Amino acid sequence: MRVLRFTAIATLTGAAIAACTDSAPTSSVTSPLARAANRSAAALGAAAVTIPPVGGFTSQVLSRNRFLDDIDITFRLKLERATKVVHLTDPSDVITALVTIQPGGAFPWHTHPGPAIVSVVSGEVTFVDGEGCQVRQYPAGTAFVDLGRGHVHTAFNATAIATVLYVTYLDVPSGQSPLVTAPNPGC
Repeated sequence: MRVLRFTAIATLTGAAIAACTDSAPTSSVTSPLARAANRSAAALGAAAVTIPPVGGFTSQVLSRNRFLDDIDITFRLKLERATKVVHLTDPSDVITALVTIQPGGAFPWHTHPGPAIVSVVSGEVTFVDGEGCQVRQYPAGTAFVDLGRGHVHTAFNATAIATVLYVTYLDVPSGQSPLVTAPNPGC
């Protein structure tokens, strides 16, 4: 059987730039989406946030498939001057879902069996990390990676329009849900 190697490096520039306090040079050319993400991350980093009650979201599984080839995937997520690494050897099922969060809708606190790659198609999602209660916003046209595997978080829609996401969940055991509820970590 053929062996494929895939390495994904996800750098969440909005959070990294907002957390940066050294004098490292930065590019003077920034896209409008990156500027919006930077402003959102900086503004929310110091502000308290109220998480709405759970509900107001739907998740439609578009596909659930199994890798036929031997797959080896490494994610290196760089946030707040730290790098977190998740390594998958021979992940099981991959699920692609269309997730819609209505205005004021929120997920429960949860994690995933493996990493989740999220693309924000429309609206904006507010993400609350259970480790340190860090808040980040991702507007339409941006994407992010959640490492899963016990990384507890929630997300909600604080806008007046529906937020639409495409999510690819990796390493989901056969027959199990990609969403694993967890207790509130105290945020």
